[in-house]
Amino acid sequence: MNKRIGNVGVLNLLNATEESVKSAGTIGNIGAVLYRAGQGHLLTALSAGNVGSTVEVPEGYSHYNGLLEIDRNYLESLNKPLKMVVNGAVLIKKDVTEALLAKEELQLIINGALYAPDTLKGAASQRFPGGTREVKGYSGNLRFENGQLTVTNSFLAAAEEPLHLAVNGMLELEKDLDIELLREKIAKAEVNGLIRLYEDQEAALNKKLSVQGSMEIIPSGYEWLKKARRLNARSIRPLKGKKVYTKNPILFESDVAREDLETIEKIQSASYIVCSEELEDLMYERLGNLETEVLAYADDFIFIEGEQVWNEAQLEAIGRPAAIIVEGKLKLAEDVKPESVKEKVASLDLFGEIQSDSAEVRAAMQAKLRVNEGLVSEMREAEENNLQNIGELSL
Repeated sequence: MNKRIGNVGVLNLLNATEESVKSAGTIGNIGAVLYRAGQGHLLTALSAGNVGSTVEVPEGYSHYNGLLEIDRNYLESLNKPLKMVVNGAVLIKKDVTEALLAKEELQLIINGALYAPDTLKGAASQRFPGGTREVKGYSGNLRFENGQLTVTNSFLAAAEEPLHLAVNGMLELEKDLDIELLREKIAKAEVNGLIRLYEDQEAALNKKLSVQGSMEIIPSGYEWLKKARRLNARSIRPLKGKKVYTKNPILFESDVAREDLETIEKIQSASYIVCSEELEDLMYERLGNLETEVLAYADDFIFIEGEQVWNEAQLEAIGRPAAIIVEGKLKLAEDVKPESVKEKVASLDLFGEIQSDSAEVRAAMQAKLRVNEGLVSEMREAEENNLQNIGELSL
């Protein structure tokens, strides 16, 4: 069995050996690797995809991953040397003076961003020259967020002075955000990641942005569906008279009538839509994007998310032939017969993966393909300790 680890933010090799590196197996993308002098051979022993950066940690230095905030109390409490490599960001608070900053007890090597008040930007740059840091000044109240930050009217109203937003992840603006309040309470914004906002908010935010990630702009006047939605004749009612925007699938149950769909004014989708054949023509009239795929079914459909295992009994339990939409992973057990696939599967729209050890069953599934953006394959041996995204990993 192969041991696999997904993406790792920071790989810590400070106490690693050749044996521990080899036992880690295969690692996906690595943001940064921490190592000491004399451990260069461990870097070549890694089985990994892309490595963002390698950081040599000098002897006597500890390391810190994330946001390190330095204020007056922090500096005044230092009574012995503190040597540290910071991988992430360092924030010097506004109550720090140039005299305090000059204290020799604090020795930092910074790989990331160094935020300092505009009055201390030059002194901070000279004080901490090591590493691959980028020095950034701020004048207002700096709010650093590592992850997701949603800006609401109450968030802005609570700010006593203009904010400098620094977001490493996603910045989201709520739908009914007061634009004038945004102009007043946001001094500057920098986003390393995704910005999600509405069309009528774009101009005001652009004037505040100094660093910008990618943007997802929601059309003004549209209701944003944040996740995949399964709608029936009852749950469709809240969308009456509305325009709908989504990047996720919308699944219309067979009890949704034409008059129900007619109550939705418009649909703008960057994903696909599942509906009955009776609604297909009307669905195209509602779509704002003609490139949106409409997956129509005759009698019923089965939507598969996550991972499922089907055996022969489950296939036989399907009444009339159904359209199968696979978004996740479908594993077919050894007892599944190709005849059952031919009989019970009306069509197959594949966005994920189907696994079967039977070549006949795989061929039967492939013969039903209508949309093929996934994979039909043999069963794979289970992967030992298959981990996904890890912030920091020590070997």
